[in-house]
Amino acid sequence: MNSPPSSGPESPSLGPGGNHEWKYEMRREAQQIIPGLYLGPFQSSLNIHRLRDMGVTHILCIRDQKEARLIFPRFPTEFKYMTVDISDNTDQNLITIFPRCKEFIEEAMSMGGTVLAHCNGGIALSPAIVIGYLMWKFSWTADYALGYVQSKRYCVSTMSFQNQFKEYEPIYMAQKMVEQAGYQPLVGGGNKRQADDEDSDGEDRIRKQPIRLADPSTDIAME
Repeated sequence: MNSPPSSGPESPSLGPGGNHEWKYEMRREAQQIIPGLYLGPFQSSLNIHRLRDMGVTHILCIRDQKEARLIFPRFPTEFKYMTVDISDNTDQNLITIFPRCKEFIEEAMSMGGTVLAHCNGGIALSPAIVIGYLMWKFSWTADYALGYVQSKRYCVSTMSFQNQFKEYEPIYMAQKMVEQAGYQPLVGGGNKRQADDEDSDGEDRIRKQPIRLADPSTDIAME
């Protein structure tokens, strides 16, 4: 798994030393997955000094609803939070949750910020969201994204979640194809759809210009 199956923007890959030795005490810390994105347990979101040292600006808090009394934003005036409730069971639909989490992460990165994604233990729920994000971001397969995240932080994925990752592959690929088809760049800026719309509007205006006759009172508007 040294090279990603499909390269996206600045797609990272695992070199020969990509897999590091996991130590048990590392479970309490957050690990960098890609520049600007950390993954860790809830405990890693409690040390404000460490968060500042990491450059964290946004925190994606993933929790099971029954954990709401324990897991919630602790520094709402210091960081921008997004809290998402996910049930750790086979009925949970991850695919419907990926888009808003993706938007949160992308917004942070577009501003030069850094995101910490965490759940209670940082082993199952938040890694699932990060895997989905990496699939979309770099056009990765489910297997590659899962292996990549596991190379950075110890985590597990239920069979239900793995099946959903597989289902997500054709979904995000189709979404990207639609986006690319609808916004094809033109030389000089703009996009194809906008240019087509403007051309159509211009033709309508020309067609509706009146034909000037000798007698102005008998002008005929073209429909």
